[in-house]
Amino acid sequence: MKTIYTIHDVAALLGLSADAIRLYEKNDLVHPIRDEQNGYRYYDFDKIHRIMGISLYRQLGVSISDIKELIKDESFSEISNDFSRLIEDNEKEINRLNILNEKLRYMKQHLDHLNSGLDTFSLCDLDACYILHHQENTTLLYEDLKYIFTSPVFSYGNFGYLLSAGDNSIYHNKALEFAVRKPMLGLTEWNCAVDSLPVRQSCRCVYTVRSMGMSMRDIWDLSDMVTFAHENNCKCGDEAYVFYVYSIMKENEIKDYYEIFLPVT
Repeated sequence: MKTIYTIHDVAALLGLSADAIRLYEKNDLVHPIRDEQNGYRYYDFDKIHRIMGISLYRQLGVSISDIKELIKDESFSEISNDFSRLIEDNEKEINRLNILNEKLRYMKQHLDHLNSGLDTFSLCDLDACYILHHQENTTLLYEDLKYIFTSPVFSYGNFGYLLSAGDNSIYHNKALEFAVRKPMLGLTEWNCAVDSLPVRQSCRCVYTVRSMGMSMRDIWDLSDMVTFAHENNCKCGDEAYVFYVYSIMKENEIKDYYEIFLPVT
């Protein structure tokens, strides 16, 4: 009966790859018996048993560094405490992934709205918007907005223009803002501070989507939206909101997509 096994024997017995076993060795989790004459590594029953335990931890998603700590434990209470820590870490990761999925779902919802709303008109409610940045100068100065781009808040909100009405249903850029809509704010750390944030309350709007090139637009002809509002017995307000949502990037062209909300009563 064999009492020692080669690395390939152990890999075949346990359904592991030889590379996985080498990784355990590299990280000092298992130490094979070395034949001084031929340099081969061999494993006895104790070492195979140890590899089985390490493999079980790996199947549970435990990292190599955490396994190093677990195998130092000498009592059930120590192991239990380490398991409690691992469970807590996993719950934090689950929460992080749930929030990430909510962000992806919300972005997908925006994309679906872009697809269905492009060059069409409808009446809808714009969610309450919490303003995290406001500037009267509508030029997008990247250096001035670095604190937004590098903040976790960036993936929760939208840059957009606050428009003011002019003659003949022509609207002009009045301010540049970065806003987070209410459904997304609920996923963030700012949710507990909503009372301290400037807010634009939810309102009924005419809604459409437009695409354009990269050049910034200062003038927005919303006459078609105004006409749609009048046809639906609605009166248009003196302001409108334009949110940048997405860009489709081709080799020689970037096309930006904007949601436009024209408040009505």
